[in-house]
Amino acid sequence: MKSGYKALIIAGLVAATGIAVTAGTGFADERGRDGRYGISQGDDDREYRRGRGRGAQMLENFDTDGDGQLTQAEIDAVRADRFAEFDTDGNGELTLQEYEALWLDAMRERMVDRFQNLDNDGDAIVTSQEFVDPFASMVSRMDHNGDGVLNTDDMTGRGQGRGDGRGRGNGRGNDD
Repeated sequence: MKSGYKALIIAGLVAATGIAVTAGTGFADERGRDGRYGISQGDDDREYRRGRGRGAQMLENFDTDGDGQLTQAEIDAVRADRFAEFDTDGNGELTLQEYEALWLDAMRERMVDRFQNLDNDGDAIVTSQEFVDPFASMVSRMDHNGDGVLNTDDMTGRGQGRGDGRGRGNGRGNDD
């Protein structure tokens, strides 16, 4: 494979990883009882990553009566309200512009959370160093076969390459 093509693939993978890391996905267009949107609601994002999981997040987003139980009627009502909020012309359909507004509103809190994660000194400004730092050791973290570069062999999933079997290698331990 030509080196220019390899570089293009790797650049695409790095860009896709960066987008996924900074944008996030999930239940971003669902509103919790507190009226906020998305998984990232203050410390909730850290709780989600620690194992609260989507089930608990769904309860928070859809349990409108606060009884700790979730009914299909509650889910349907929250989704219908959310749809209606962004169906600005009231025609029962979302145009691309209306959906874009819904999406941007849903992702705003997550975006702010990511910005704050990058802003290490809390000065409400992300410097180029703060922006670059999270990716500073990406190749060493993702280079499962230890050849010093990222390629499709490194992207074949967990349990391959160096590491301890918990997302960083082949499960043979960290004795290398």
